[in-house]
Amino acid sequence: MKSRFTISIFILLILFIVGCTAPETGEEQEEKKDTPIVDTSVDTEGNTDSSSPSKSTENISSLEQVQGDIRHVHYAGKGKVLISAERLYLYDLDTENILTEVSQESKENERVWIIDNGYVVIQEMEDDSVSMIEWEPDYQGVFYNEDLQQEFDFDFNQLLEEDDFLMSLKQISFNHDGTNMAYATDSGLYLYDFELEKKTKVLDLASDNLAARSNLAALEQIGFINDGTQIAFKAQTLPSQLDQPSYDTCGIVNIDGSNLSNHTFDNYTCKDLIAYNDWILLAEDVTNATGRLMVMEQKTEKTTIHTLTDKDESGIIAGSDEGAYFATFRSSNQDYIIRIYDTKTGELIEELQNSVDEEALLNQQPILKVVDDTRTIILLLGSKQEDIETKIIVNHF
Repeated sequence: MKSRFTISIFILLILFIVGCTAPETGEEQEEKKDTPIVDTSVDTEGNTDSSSPSKSTENISSLEQVQGDIRHVHYAGKGKVLISAERLYLYDLDTENILTEVSQESKENERVWIIDNGYVVIQEMEDDSVSMIEWEPDYQGVFYNEDLQQEFDFDFNQLLEEDDFLMSLKQISFNHDGTNMAYATDSGLYLYDFELEKKTKVLDLASDNLAARSNLAALEQIGFINDGTQIAFKAQTLPSQLDQPSYDTCGIVNIDGSNLSNHTFDNYTCKDLIAYNDWILLAEDVTNATGRLMVMEQKTEKTTIHTLTDKDESGIIAGSDEGAYFATFRSSNQDYIIRIYDTKTGELIEELQNSVDEEALLNQQPILKVVDDTRTIILLLGSKQEDIETKIIVNHF
């Protein structure tokens, strides 16, 4: 187990990768609350023009069975989602039924990966006895089968080298069958084989040979692509003059470390990575949106830039579970707009407008999910905020 960090080292690390993706919102501690609100009405009289009318939200009564406040919704494949509250629920969007559930308390930071015949859940555990001066992350993972029966669990921290550090769960990815996990720390990009219980280093970010690692300083987000043979990444890269700050790049590398590519783009800065098997979505910075979204093809690394309806909406992008669509979100005062686009063409498919009773629900970045099979939009508002009851809104397009 790695040693505890001092606050000075932690701050230096944060400063070193300044300019990376906007920090994850919602620093509040988790608080158990009442059953979440399910919105059953949609305002179709928004202030912006819509190419197609908004559709009514359906009342999903089975969500009343969810214990506690919903904190996360994760893709589960085949028209299903995982709902994370005081327990973990597998929910069928077509039949609107909870299929099964398991005891697992939701955490503020958690991610889910769909693998063959099941799921992997990794959570950052909370330890109130540890101060910020001594803070070190504690990541725990669980493999479930399709019925949410636990297969095995693992302690991610045992893979970290002494004084190695993982900043975010976005620095972890699983291949489609769950046999291999990629993860990026401040010292490198690694591959872990669960069957062989073997760890290999794909990229050495501590090497003095900057050219060999294409001047990469930190891999902030990663994702398997091309049937698990390659890893796409969003990175910070060192300039040629080391007295200058690092800058945003993205690229692809084979899992054996070969064919490393690292890109910048004219008049476009990639801040958020959404990786699929055959293509990659590269979203802009939420604080500096220009109304565009870049799509990169895996085979050719050719890029296409889609122009969106409004400038402000490109800062919050949610890719659908299989990648056929992406959705954007923008809000003003108590009103918000969700737009759904075709990923391949950039065509606007649907626009949904609504308002909330409490403006505070829109103070933090929402959780937005798009499910291809059932053409469903799921929006969580307030799930990252203390003392606010989560509002869940479900639409079909």
